[in-house]
Amino acid sequence: MKNAKFVSPSDINMFHFGSKDVLTSNDEKEARKHKLERAMIISNSEHVPISLFMRLPNGDTLETESDVVDYADDVVLLKGGYYIPVWAILDVDV
Repeated sequence: MKNAKFVSPSDINMFHFGSKDVLTSNDEKEARKHKLERAMIISNSEHVPISLFMRLPNGDTLETESDVVDYADDVVLLKGGYYIPVWAILDVDV
């Protein structure tokens, strides 16, 4: 994704993601859900790092790469115990 600043998963806790979903349409949200489910399965079975793109409230885009350990309705857990709220995720690249 263009103009994304790469950050390590351990740096994610330094950012505030806000509470508003970065995606607006239900189709985009559904596609994100399926990408996250797929990423979790692939990451856990093949131990392949996944790229996650997040948007901050100020409009900045971040990218991190990690194994996706778990995905629930509102949070993604990365290897090392780092959490990302689902509503902050713009895209997932497997």
